[in-house]
Amino acid sequence: MILAQVERIVESPAFRNSKRYPRFLRFIVEQALFGHADRLKERLVGIEVFDRTPEYDLATDPIVRVAAGELRKRLAQYYIDNSHDNELRIHLQPGSYVPEFQLPRKAVAVDKALHLAESDSIPPPEVPHIRTSAPWHRRKIALVVATFGITLSLGIYLVLRTSPIDKFWRPFLESPNSPLICLGDGGHLLPDGDAEGPGLRTGLNSYDHLALGDVEALNRISTILARRGKAATISNSRSTTFADLCKQPVILIGGSPNKWTMRYMQLLRYQLIANFSPGVNGILDRENPSRLRWAVDFNAPYDTIPKEYAIVARFHNPTTGQPTLIAAGVGANGEVAAAEFLTTPAYLREFLESAPRGWEDRNLEIILETEMINGTSGPPHVITTHMW
Repeated sequence: MILAQVERIVESPAFRNSKRYPRFLRFIVEQALFGHADRLKERLVGIEVFDRTPEYDLATDPIVRVAAGELRKRLAQYYIDNSHDNELRIHLQPGSYVPEFQLPRKAVAVDKALHLAESDSIPPPEVPHIRTSAPWHRRKIALVVATFGITLSLGIYLVLRTSPIDKFWRPFLESPNSPLICLGDGGHLLPDGDAEGPGLRTGLNSYDHLALGDVEALNRISTILARRGKAATISNSRSTTFADLCKQPVILIGGSPNKWTMRYMQLLRYQLIANFSPGVNGILDRENPSRLRWAVDFNAPYDTIPKEYAIVARFHNPTTGQPTLIAAGVGANGEVAAAEFLTTPAYLREFLESAPRGWEDRNLEIILETEMINGTSGPPHVITTHMW
C-alpha cells in the first residue's frame, strides 16, 4: 500500500521529470519500512541518494537540506489536488528525513465517526456470564489482520521490485532503446580456405556459425530481457558497425571471435589474452602484464582441464556513450559460466551482498572461476572484482 502510493506520487507531474526527488522519496520510505528510520540522517541521505563521499562536508554542501525542502514542496503540490483525498498521505516534517504516513482523509473521518458512535451508545447491561468482545476490540483485531496483510504484500512487492537481476541489469532495462546483443564470428571454427565446410548447406557463410557457449549465453540473456519487456536485437561482430553500437545499449558475448569484445576490453583492467604462449589462453591484469593472472592450458585433453575462467564487465562505454556489457570466457565453458552468473538470481544476490556501497552507479569488472568435471563446467564463483 505504502510503496504503491510512492509509485503513484513519482509518476505525477511534480515528480515525473526529475531523477533526484523520486530517488530521494523511494530511499527514505524504504528505509522506514525496513525499520531503519533511526539511520535517516543527513549524511546517509547524501551518500546514498546524492552520491557524496562518506567524508563530505555537511557545512559547505547543503544538498540534502535543500532537496528535502523541495521534496516537501512537491509532496504538498501532489496532495493539494482533491483527486488524491482518498489516498494514503506521506509527509516529511521540517528538520527530519523520516517520512510519516497518514490514512486517507475519508478513512480518518470514518474512524472518528465509529469512535464517536461507540462512545455515545448506551452501555450494555452487566450479565453474570463472560461477555463477548466489544465492537471496538473486534475492529482492533481486524486492523491488526489487515496491517499484517499489507505488510506481507509490501514485503513481496519490495523483494520483487529489487530482485538482483533487476539491480544488475538496470542500465539496460531503464534505457528507452532495446539492447543489441552482439555475438562472436564463428567462422574461425571452419577449415581454412573453406567458406562453407564439408557437408554444410549451400549459401551458408563462415560467419553464420555460433559457438555452443555463445548460443547458451544468448538464450539465457535474451530470455531475462524479454521477461522484462526488452526485446533485444541480435547480430554478429562481423556485421555490426560502430554506428550500431552508438544507438543502443550493447551486450557483447564471446571473447577473441568477437572483435568488438576484444576492442573494448582494452578499456578494462582485466583482459582476455589468446595464445599468451602456444595453446595457453587466459586473463591478464594490466597492473602486472608480464604474466597471465589466470591461465588455461588447452594443450591438455579437454576433459582433464581443472578450471576455466570468464570476464563479466558492465560499464559506460566512453566511445559509444552507451551502457556496455561483456560476457566472455577463456574457453567455451567459461562463457557458459558467465551467462549462468548473469541470469541466476542466487549468484547475483551473493555478489551484491558483498559489493561495496554505491556499486549500482559504478563501472565494474568481475572475474569468474568454474570448476571443470570431465569437460563440463560447474557453478560460477566470483574470485575478484574491480570497480571504478
